[in-house]
Amino acid sequence: MLVRVNLGLREKTAERVMRLTLFFCLAALPLLWHGEYALGLLTLMAVYGVLLIGLDATVGYLGQINLAHAALFGLGAYGAALAIQSEVPLPLALLVGIAAALIPGAVLALPALRLEGPQFALSTLSFATLTVIFLNESESVTNGALGLSIIRPSLFTIVLNSTRFYWLCLLVLFVTWWASQLLLRSRFGLAIEALRDSPTATDALGIGTLRHKILAFAWGSALAGLAGALHAINFGYLQPAAFGYDLMVILLLGVVFGGRRNQWGAFAGAAVVTMLPNLLSNRTLFSSLVTFGCLLAIVSPIRTLLSRKMPSFRQTAPVAAMGGALALALFASNVEEWRKGIFALFLFAAVVGLPDGIAGALTAILRKVICFAPDPLPVATGGIQPAKNGAGLALQALNLCKSFGGVKAVDNVTLEIITGETHGLIGPNGSGKTTLVNLISGLYKADSGSVEISGVRPIPGSLMSACSAGSARTFQNLQPFSGLTALESIMVCQRYGGISEAMGWLHVVGLEAKARLRCSEMSYGDLRFLEIARALATRPYVLMLDEPAAGMSKPDIIRLVDLVTSIKRAGITILLIEHHQDVVAELCDRVSVMDGGQLIALGTSDQVRRNPKVIEAYLGSDETAIQAKSEIGAQLC
Repeated sequence: MLVRVNLGLREKTAERVMRLTLFFCLAALPLLWHGEYALGLLTLMAVYGVLLIGLDATVGYLGQINLAHAALFGLGAYGAALAIQSEVPLPLALLVGIAAALIPGAVLALPALRLEGPQFALSTLSFATLTVIFLNESESVTNGALGLSIIRPSLFTIVLNSTRFYWLCLLVLFVTWWASQLLLRSRFGLAIEALRDSPTATDALGIGTLRHKILAFAWGSALAGLAGALHAINFGYLQPAAFGYDLMVILLLGVVFGGRRNQWGAFAGAAVVTMLPNLLSNRTLFSSLVTFGCLLAIVSPIRTLLSRKMPSFRQTAPVAAMGGALALALFASNVEEWRKGIFALFLFAAVVGLPDGIAGALTAILRKVICFAPDPLPVATGGIQPAKNGAGLALQALNLCKSFGGVKAVDNVTLEIITGETHGLIGPNGSGKTTLVNLISGLYKADSGSVEISGVRPIPGSLMSACSAGSARTFQNLQPFSGLTALESIMVCQRYGGISEAMGWLHVVGLEAKARLRCSEMSYGDLRFLEIARALATRPYVLMLDEPAAGMSKPDIIRLVDLVTSIKRAGITILLIEHHQDVVAELCDRVSVMDGGQLIALGTSDQVRRNPKVIEAYLGSDETAIQAKSEIGAQLC
């Protein structure tokens, strides 16, 4: 049995101590070990560390394959080099390098980030290809394929020899690491993680998808430009071909192999991509390391076979990839000629076998061995406050229509909800209830008709605009932020307040004790309540609940009824879609019934359940259904 060691430290404190120790040791290396070649590798590792922290912003946090990062790195390098040739001071040259990558990166981000998956990757690949061609053809400025040479400038009055420049790069890496942690652990960083899991919920809760994507891409582009500027000063010679396909693959390998969404992963990846090309020149050392990698990869499938089970693809694929790399290391006449293939095999093995990278795997091991003290949680404050409602209508939807092909999902529907009212929306499956809510909340754009929320007419088809007008919603199919904890899921949705207020919303829905639990580890019922807490955290005027009791156990339904009752008492207007008719009858002041995309009835629960059209919509109109009306009709609402 594994015994865990309790150091009495919080995980964040331990991480800071380890980081400071790492940088202190790296800074002391030139004083203990004299060697220009080794110092050059350490400097390159620091530069690549800055570069990969920037790439992780898009590949790791946004979850997008960014193939333009090497090109942005090159633009930053050329921008700084041209500035130095013009005798610009070093700090200003670094800023020029940042701008040379940031501006094209922002221009690329505006159209490209509206795409997803392969389309985004292809758009960044096109940008990378065009950038290399541009640098090659602009001979009057960049000197084309012949290359551009510069002399390393001084930092004010300090002459930057190899050691001093290494320390400068190390300082830049330290500041970049610290700034990236602050940024990506803030509400901005939480928003980026949230939109990766559910862009729809992110917009529906007023967080904003596109603007956060663009800001994350711009941050990564700025770091690429900064790293490029340091790279140009370090080597003193630039060629466009150096920023092409090979570097692109190496950088992706570094991020994936080191570990995504983790600055330690970016540093580990930088160490790997710095050493790997140099290892290829030492066949014995390279073969030994690949053999060690094969032995590590084969441990998992052997353990599975010993338990009399078949190994999964995730277990066997890394073995095959590392086996191929070992065959090349042992039998290829010139290993360096196979570098692209070897990089590709390593990348494949890392993606399949180490989904969280080296840093993620080591972090998981450390958490099993060391017991860290949890961060203290503040006392819950705030919660549901009485709504400051005016008189009149909280929600008005006029003559809404929406068709999908030849099917009219919503056909000329008008719905008016009085301020402070809890309004039920029921109907058979496929009657158009969720489509109507999607039109009101801005997920769909209506073919015709209009929506007003608290007197404000939001932009049709805009979730953000509907949320700004004062609406919030939950979803029929859960939209959790799987990578965030319950507390973080609330914090990212809040328009006002801090951790105490977020704890208050968790207290309202009975999840205060599960604040540190990740959404991916929560039960279905808890996620339903968490969605309601997220929506409440935006402090809406109109709350739309889309089948919140679906799939819940009886005790959870009772909790739900109590929660909605407390929301109702606070005067918040509620639009409730629900199939549990006893829930609708207990909570709703009025009920609208839909069938075939049209509203067929409106009234109190008692009035609706006796409406012949409603009974026909649920039971049909044949003789058997007519005989059953008297028995089953009372169960409706």
